[in-house]
Amino acid sequence: MIVTVALAAGLPLAVTAAPASAHGATHSITPAAGAALATAPAQVEVVFAAQITSDSTVAVIDRTGTDWADGPPVVHGATLRHRVRAGMPDGGYEIRWHVTFTDGHPVTGTAEFRVGARAAAAPNPFQARVSHGGVVAFQFAAGTAVFALLLAVMTLSRGVYAASKHESPREGSTL
Repeated sequence: MIVTVALAAGLPLAVTAAPASAHGATHSITPAAGAALATAPAQVEVVFAAQITSDSTVAVIDRTGTDWADGPPVVHGATLRHRVRAGMPDGGYEIRWHVTFTDGHPVTGTAEFRVGARAAAAPNPFQARVSHGGVVAFQFAAGTAVFALLLAVMTLSRGVYAASKHESPREGSTL
């Protein structure tokens, strides 16, 4: 029974993904990941959870591989900004960044957005992937799986305990 309780207490820690370095997280990205804009942005901006160094870079790449970033990026504390060249055609773009935090930790990341009247009118495929109902269904399925695993562990530990009681030498034995 003690093993079962110990396993049940430690199981949530074992099945929870380990968090990534907290300062590598982005607080915001402009334009937001999956955004559909009617017109091209004047700049892109990525805000991080900790300060970054001035050697950090950002690019705005279209589907042909052309970088639409204009001039050098601007780093201010935890914010990385870069102007975008005028005349961006309609289409899909990817913001790519490579930053180094002041503690020397490097992080890279990407976010996609679309430009154009047709892109702005079209449904956002990123929003369709994660809906409230989908999250609830996933949480229910994960909870059911954890519950089933706990039942299996309890059943197995009970059988192991019973087997160990059966095989132990009897009291008063002269062996």
